[in-house]
Amino acid sequence: MRLIKIEAWEVSVPLLQEWASSPEFGEHGSREDGRLVLALHDEHGGIGWGEGKAISRTLVEQAAARLLKEGLSASRLCQVDLFPADELYWSRPASPSPFAPCPENLRHRLRHPMQNVIEMAWTDLRARRLGIPVADLLGGAWRDWVETDYWMGRVTPEQARRCVRRARELGFLGIKLKTTLEDPNLERLEAIQEESTFPVTVDSNGRFYRLADALPTLRRMDAVGNMAILEDPFPRFHLQEFAELRQHLQARVVVHVDPAESLWSVLRSGAADGLNLDSKEVGLFQWRVLAGTAEQANLSIWHGSGLDLGIATAAQLHLAASAPNCRLPGDQAGPWLREHSLLSEPFEICDGKIRVPIGPGLGIEPDSEALDRYAHWNQVVHA
Repeated sequence: MRLIKIEAWEVSVPLLQEWASSPEFGEHGSREDGRLVLALHDEHGGIGWGEGKAISRTLVEQAAARLLKEGLSASRLCQVDLFPADELYWSRPASPSPFAPCPENLRHRLRHPMQNVIEMAWTDLRARRLGIPVADLLGGAWRDWVETDYWMGRVTPEQARRCVRRARELGFLGIKLKTTLEDPNLERLEAIQEESTFPVTVDSNGRFYRLADALPTLRRMDAVGNMAILEDPFPRFHLQEFAELRQHLQARVVVHVDPAESLWSVLRSGAADGLNLDSKEVGLFQWRVLAGTAEQANLSIWHGSGLDLGIATAAQLHLAASAPNCRLPGDQAGPWLREHSLLSEPFEICDGKIRVPIGPGLGIEPDSEALDRYAHWNQVVHA
C-alpha cells in the first residue's frame, strides 16, 4: 500500500461536566482537552483512522510529510521512525566509549509524539485492506464483549446517586470513581450501595498518600462492602506499601503501570492483585507485550482510558478483546461523557459490557459532520 494523502484534525469535544464532577470539587481537567484525529489515505481508496492527544501542528505536518515521502511498507509498525536523522542528540557524533550501546539499539526507546496515532491508523488501514478486525492482527479475539464500568470524577454523595442512575439506564453494571483521602469516601460508597448493587473501582491517583495516613479510612471503606477494586492508593514509588495494604483489605489492589518500564518492579514487589495497562504511551503492539507479560505473572488486567473519543475507544476495545487476561472491568466511558463520540454509529452496550465493533479494521466510521463541527484546525498533506 502506498499512502497518497494524510488528513489531520485537532478537535475539542466538551465533557458533559454535570456528569463528570461536582462543582464543589472544581471542573475536571479533561473538560475540553484537545485531540488529534488522523486519516491515512492509500492509493486504493482505503482510509485508516487514529486518535490521540493533540500535539504541535508543526510536528503533525512534518511527520505527515516524511511519512508520505518514505512510506510505511518497510517499517516496523511498533517503531515508525519519524524524527529527522539530525534532530536526535544520540544520533549526533559522540565520543567512542566501550560501554555505550549502539545508537541504533536505543532508537526503539524513543517514540515520536505521533507514533501512537499513526500506529493506530495504519493498523486500521491494514486490517481494512485484509478484511479482518484489528483484534485479528493482534492474535485474535478472546471475547466479543468487553466488561466496562461507568466513570465519574470527584462528586458529592447525592451526585454519585444520580451518576449511578444514569449508568444503569445506559446499560452499565459497575462504576469507577475518582477521589482523595479528604473526600467523603464512606458517604459516597454508601450512597452508591443504597442506589444499586454496583461494584466500585476507587481510584485516588496516589492521593491517599501513605499507608499510615490512609489505613483507618481504607478499612472503613472496605467494610461498606462494594469497593471491589482500589487503584493506585499511594504514589507508585511506595510499592512496598501497596504490598502491605493487600494484607488488610478484601478489595483488589490494582496498580496503573506508568511508565511501561516500571512493570517489572510492580511484578517483583507483589504490590498488585491486578494491573491497569493503557496504550496511550506505548501503542497497540507494545501494549500486547505488556499484557502478555502480566499474563505470565498470572495477573488480570484492564485497558485504561482517558475519557477518549470513539476512535481511540474502538482501538482499546480491540486490544482488550485480544488479551486473554484482560478480564477486569475497563473504564471506556468517554463516549458517554462527552457531547459527541465523533462516530457515525454509537457503541453497543448491554449488561455492563461494550461490544467490540464489528467489521474490518476498527469497525467504526467517523461522523464527518461532527468531526468538522468540533475541529478548530484541519490540515491535508499530499504525497
